[in-house]
This record gives sequence, C-alpha cells and structure tokens, in this order.
Amino acid sequence: MVFLISFCLALPGASSGADSRERAEAYLLRVARIDWRIRRAALKDCPVSAMRPGFVLDARSAYGAGKEARLPDLPWVIGFTDMAAAGGALVPGDEIRAIERVPVSQLMQGADGQILPEHVLAHIDHMVPQASYRLEVQRAGHVRSVDVPARALCPGLTIVKQGRRGDAFSDLRNVAITTGLLDKLGSDDAVAFIIGHELAHTIFADSRKGPLSRRDKESRADLYGAHIAACAGFDPGKAIEALAVVRSMNIGGLSLTHRPYKVRQQAIAQYLSVRPDCQAAFTWGRGEE
Repeated sequence: MVFLISFCLALPGASSGADSRERAEAYLLRVARIDWRIRRAALKDCPVSAMRPGFVLDARSAYGAGKEARLPDLPWVIGFTDMAAAGGALVPGDEIRAIERVPVSQLMQGADGQILPEHVLAHIDHMVPQASYRLEVQRAGHVRSVDVPARALCPGLTIVKQGRRGDAFSDLRNVAITTGLLDKLGSDDAVAFIIGHELAHTIFADSRKGPLSRRDKESRADLYGAHIAACAGFDPGKAIEALAVVRSMNIGGLSLTHRPYKVRQQAIAQYLSVRPDCQAAFTWGRGEE
C-alpha cells in the first residue's frame, strides 16, 4: 500500500491531440464503471457510505497543456456509471458549473493544491447524503439546472495513473491502478478483482497498525477481492489470472509482503469452492489462506 497524494492521468502525448484524450477517457470510463459496481456491492462492508451521482468527469486540468495554458476549466461529462444518470437530464459533453450551488472551481481544488475533476466526486462523498443533486450545467452555450439521481455506495475513488509498471495501491480512502496493469489484465473481471483487493485495504484500514501481519492483510484482501467481484456480478475465477499477470510484471517485488503466488491462487480457489454469501458482511480468519 502506498499513500495517494495526488491523482492525474497524463498519457504520453495526451496534451497533443483529441486521439490521446479519447484514449485517456476510455481508461477513465472503463475503470469508473467497474469501480462503481464494486463499491455498490461493498456497501454492506463499509463503515460509512456516500450518495453519489453516476457520471464520469474529465477536465483540461488533468492534462499538461491545460495546466500550462491556464484555460478556463469546467469539468465535462464523458459518460456514466449508472443507467439512471445516463437516462436523465445529463448528456456527454455537458460542462458542470456548480453542484448544489457550490461552484466547481471550489470543488476541484484538492488538499494537495492540484485542480482535478476527481476532487469533485470526492467532495460529493463528503456532502450531506441525498437522493439527488441539483447541478448547474452548460450545454451548447446555454446554462440550465438539472436534478441527477444518486446511489448509495462505499465512498472513495479508483484513480487511473499513467505507468508501464503493473501496480495497484491504496490509502485509507482511495485506490489507484496503473495503465500498464490495465493493459495486461485484459478482462474487466480481472480488473474487478484488483480493485476489490485494494478496496479491502481501505475498508479494513490496513495501513494502520493492528493485530494482523502485512501478509495476513494481503491474504484477506485477496479473498475479499474475489468475494466482492463475485457479488458485483463479475467472474471471480479471473482472480487467478490476475495474480498471474501481477506476478509476470513484478518478479520478486512482492515476496516480502505477500505469500507466494501459488499459495495465494490456491487460497482463492478454495474460497470460491463455496458460493460467496453476498448478503452477509464479509468475515475472514487466519486459517483462510
């Protein structure tokens, strides 16, 4: 686990053309949609919950050229994670001006000083929960107010970070995954396991000291990743393949903090031999490894 300080997707050449931005937004949409399903399924295990609208945002500030040019920066909708939002008043391309009368220029300012669209969703997670949010949007030069429905989910975000290394990590709230790992994993089912594994670290506050060893925490996260992927409707068996990909990209790099890959894969296979109970809270004992 690594503490996340700032979030940004800056693909090589992303500031030079629409094609690169489309590539970046494809990563963002894919991960956001998987993350949404995982966090909805994990709601039963999270100590707190949030109400969030199901849209995905992008903004110039996420790219080098946008920062350097100091262009006016309203985040725009690039797609949806929730069909209720997709069938509502928002459409891709809408620019968000304010949420519940709070200008997004205030919401995009992160504690680290960076101005990024991810911070808008982080601020929504901290708002008083409500069934829908009133947004002021700009479309084709016209400003209008729309009500966008929200859904309960486990708070936090999964951030896409540029990097060839096969890596995923988390802090007490958020998860990050590299483009290098996304490219190698292939299926959404494998990505779901990785996000679920890292989400376990946030749910159980694994970065804090406790009675479990680091290896025990990783073993629990493995089983939770497979468990919550199944509960979210993904194929949990792809966890085995996901670990094989991580191993191929991190030869020897995790040996001090994780059990051998074969042991991890066997533990997941044994856990999945019984259908996960998605209604009850997840439980784990040291013998399940």
